[in-house]
Order: sequence, then structure tokens, then C-alpha cells
Amino acid sequence: MKIFVIDDDQDTTKMLSKFLTEMGFETTVTNDPTVGLKKIRREHFDVILLDINMPVVNGFGIIEMLAVADILKNQNIFIFSGTQIPEIQLKNLLRRDGITGFLSKPVDLEKLVNVISN
Repeated sequence: MKIFVIDDDQDTTKMLSKFLTEMGFETTVTNDPTVGLKKIRREHFDVILLDINMPVVNGFGIIEMLAVADILKNQNIFIFSGTQIPEIQLKNLLRRDGITGFLSKPVDLEKLVNVISN
């Protein structure tokens, strides 16, 4: 399974990359959201872990750009955040085709493996 992690926090991407790789997943990471958007447009990933709060282009921006390019619906994106997202905004995100779920930071690694494996 190919997993792509997009998060501006290098500690988070290093930890997730190490853990997911040890669990047997093919893992790609980037700390640059614009690089992440380009990779999603060029490559297929089974699961994308997308941080919502990032500089320059945040997760909401990436989701909108994927929707405009008509490729959001073909994705399997789990959004995650260390800050609280207003409930109505989260519900609206989760209704969109291509957005599979939400995980709070710090990410519970056991829960992460369960949700991406299903």
C-alpha cells in the first residue's frame, strides 16, 4: 500500500515515515504542500495523510485545488490536525468525495494503522 504524508512539521513526517515503513507500507513524505499537490496530480497513492494547518498552501487549499482539477473524488485522504476544526467545517469536509476521515494530532499510531488498513 502506497501512503503519502503531507505535513509541514518535519518531526511528524519523520515519525510517521519510520513507523509506517516498519509496518510494511510504502511511504512517501513531503514537508512542502506545493510539492505534495504536484505529486498527487502525478502519482497514485492508496492513502494520503494531509495536515490541515500548513503555511503557504494549507490542507483546505490542497483539497480545493484537487476538486477544481476534478481529481479529489479519486483520492483516499485522511485529514489530520493538531488544532480543533469547527464541527460544521469538519462535517462538510467529510461529506466530500475523496475525504475519508479525520485524525487528531498527536496521531494514535495504532488507530492510524487500523483506519488506513480498512
